[in-house]
Formats: sequence, structure tokens, C-alpha cells
Amino acid sequence: MNSLAYIQRDAYAANLGVECIESSFENTVCRLVIQNNHLNGLGTTHGAVIFSLADIAFACACNASEQTFVGVQTEIRYMRKAQGNELIAYAMLVSASKRFAHYQVTVKDGQDNQIALFTGTACLLQS
Repeated sequence: MNSLAYIQRDAYAANLGVECIESSFENTVCRLVIQNNHLNGLGTTHGAVIFSLADIAFACACNASEQTFVGVQTEIRYMRKAQGNELIAYAMLVSASKRFAHYQVTVKDGQDNQIALFTGTACLLQS
């Protein structure tokens, strides 16, 4: 399944408003325009929204090939609160083997500040 087909079938990504700008197995870019329903009680972008954007970029990247991958491990580190009204997630393949693909996803705000660093490992589903 390619990334466009993947994200079109992902109801959660659609509900959040995530848009896949470019995608390949090696590099993917996803964008989210921040809405009021993405804010936490402090009025800043909710950490779960940031994590979701990174996780969706990770999923789009590892499923950009004709093979199907599922996430088996993820971690995120938040660095600062987001400024502006958009977030962009850049997923980059770090390493891949016959069964596993390891990614790093950098999440930046609309002012190009790095706000989070996400790492994820995906496993190839056996047919």
C-alpha cells in the first residue's frame, strides 16, 4: 500500500486533519494545521496531538512501499511548546533490515522550531 492510500484509509488521521505532503519509504513529510480542538487546558498544542502527527508520519513512511509494516515501539521527547498554527513532521528512515525499519521523526512548528523528537520501530507483517 502506498502512503496516499494509507492515509486516505486512516480515519484518525483524517479526523485530526493530517495531510501527507510527500512520502517515500525513506522520507515522509506530514502537516497539521492546529485547531482549537487540538489545544490542551493551557491553550497550547496537546502532547497527544504532537505524538499522533509523528506516529502518522512514521506509519506513512514505513507503509510507502508495497509491503505492510506495523509499529512495535515508539518514543517521543518533547522539547518546547509549539508556536504558530501548524506542525510539520519529517520522518526519516534510519535503518532497515528484512523485518524491521527504524525511523526518526522530527516535529517542527510553523516557525521552524524543533518541538519534539520521535523514534519508532516497525515490523514487516508476514503474508
